[in-house]
Amino acid sequence: MLHGLFRRWDLFVYLNLAILGTILVGSWLWPPSYQASSSIVILGRTYADLLTPAKAAGPSTLIMNPKEEINSEIEIIRSRPVLTRVVQDLHLDKSRTVPDHGISGAIRSGMRVTIRVFRGVFAAIGVTKRYTESQAIEAAVERLHRRLVVEPAIDSQIIWIKYRDPDPELSAKVVNLVAEEYQKQHLAININRGECSFYCEQIDKVQADLKGLQEQLLHTKEKTGIVSFPEQSRAVLKKLETLDNSRTNVQKEIIRVQARVDKIQQLRQARPELLIPLPDLAQEQQLSALEDKYLNLKFQVITVLQRYTPQSRQYLFIQQQIGAIRKQIKDHVSTLLERDLAKLRELQAEEQATDQTIGDMKSQLDQLPIAEMNLGNLERDIDIKQAILSVLLKKYQDSLLAQNTDRRLENAKILSLAAPPLKPVFPILWLNLILGLVFSGVISLSLAFFLEYWDDSLKIPEDVERYLGRSVFASIPEL
Repeated sequence: MLHGLFRRWDLFVYLNLAILGTILVGSWLWPPSYQASSSIVILGRTYADLLTPAKAAGPSTLIMNPKEEINSEIEIIRSRPVLTRVVQDLHLDKSRTVPDHGISGAIRSGMRVTIRVFRGVFAAIGVTKRYTESQAIEAAVERLHRRLVVEPAIDSQIIWIKYRDPDPELSAKVVNLVAEEYQKQHLAININRGECSFYCEQIDKVQADLKGLQEQLLHTKEKTGIVSFPEQSRAVLKKLETLDNSRTNVQKEIIRVQARVDKIQQLRQARPELLIPLPDLAQEQQLSALEDKYLNLKFQVITVLQRYTPQSRQYLFIQQQIGAIRKQIKDHVSTLLERDLAKLRELQAEEQATDQTIGDMKSQLDQLPIAEMNLGNLERDIDIKQAILSVLLKKYQDSLLAQNTDRRLENAKILSLAAPPLKPVFPILWLNLILGLVFSGVISLSLAFFLEYWDDSLKIPEDVERYLGRSVFASIPEL
């Protein structure tokens, strides 16, 4: 058997060289993979000792079933919300360029471009379909879920998060972002938001009530025109005083004009021959001119009668002129009387309007205490709501501070963040060569063994005696 194996040394050597060469070329062309890792420590939760309060000097630290808690935290790290936020923040669903250097990097870049071109062609002809945005995110989440390694450290409360990627910067970013998003998800699951939610609801309700009261107060002030009640009262009283003085003056003027009209009417009825009932009427310019003409004509009548008879033409002409002047005087007096009557009606209307305005002002003055009380109630309600809102805001801030400083929720802490790795973890050339040497040796020996086992030809003289039972008389040496 050994002789047969030694006879196949060429197969052993060539096969080993082929396998080792393939491994060497594959390791050279295979894209390097960098692994980044970060760690999270799960501390004990702090609880108050409710069973034996007399013995407890303070809160006690306790972990109920640490293995289950570690496994729960691992599932939170690998949960879809955490991975989805990591994919969206780092844009892992988008195509990216992997940094490559050297000849092997150029070859790998060319192969990637070729594969990308073929994928585009296949998608264009309908062999494969293009992902939508949501499908691309889902595929990226699945890839991240497969590549992300989350495992607990042995005999400790530490969880390791590991991720491999051809880009060392990206591998560190993924691991660190997973740890940060895990902390947010951990707080979102464990934090008690009941108190904050209650204060938020109450703040929204009080703010809505306060806004309604402020709008009602503004509408009431615009409707009543009241800015300050003392100033408003003084303004109303001053207006009342002015209106009362104006009404008094109007009433005096009404009395004067009414007395004049009554006297003119009485004199005209009692003495129809009286041309100008009142002496002050004669002061009117036009009436004074007519009176002068009338007196001149009277004087001319006396002169004409001294020279002519009453039946003379001159006397009759003057009498005709006197009659016309008398008619003009009476008509003008009637016009003045109508003017006084119109003025009297105007003064009476003004008096009525003033009385109406005074009545409205007095009603407004009477309503001021009621409006003041209503506005005072609104302002008091607004002050109360503002005080309640201030208290609620303070309570809400205190609850937020209490949440941020709640030690029971600080049991999950990032122990160490990942830095961009300097050396790839795969491929390792020397390890691949050793494994390839072992693998090629096993394969070549196995193949040589099976070839030798299935080879039924006679190779040495002893085989003739062993298998055929014949003696060998001569042998031809190998040339």
